[in-house]
Amino acid sequence: MSVVEAKQITEKVLESMGIAAVVEVESDEPIYLSISSEDSALLIGKKGESLRALQTLINTIYRRQNYDGYVGIDIAGYKKERVEKVQAAAQEAAEKVLSTGEEQHLRPMNSFERRAVHTQLANESEIVTESEGDGIDRHIVIRKR
Repeated sequence: MSVVEAKQITEKVLESMGIAAVVEVESDEPIYLSISSEDSALLIGKKGESLRALQTLINTIYRRQNYDGYVGIDIAGYKKERVEKVQAAAQEAAEKVLSTGEEQHLRPMNSFERRAVHTQLANESEIVTESEGDGIDRHIVIRKR
């Protein structure tokens, strides 16, 4: 994997879109890039849809140039903020499960958010998390073990 190439690809894609942005390397194993721009809202899109599409495009180009791996992208801290909110809601739901014994269904989430919840609650010995549903209705259920 080459973080330099991933950064260059991202910069070229943004430039071709006519978007002035600064691309910074957050980590190189796995590759994770942070983008800041005056057009952040446009790049993020409604519920992060444009961000996911941009990330898919960059990963497609990256792999077609014979690089292995995955390039993660965040724009103006959007993903980080989403993960923090989702994890806070999951922790609250887990506490409710422990106090009432009733399973809790979280709102539908994308795979990135679901993975963050599963990872956060993986070490909780008294609860279990499972993804249920299909497509845009896929969500996490938190249950007592």
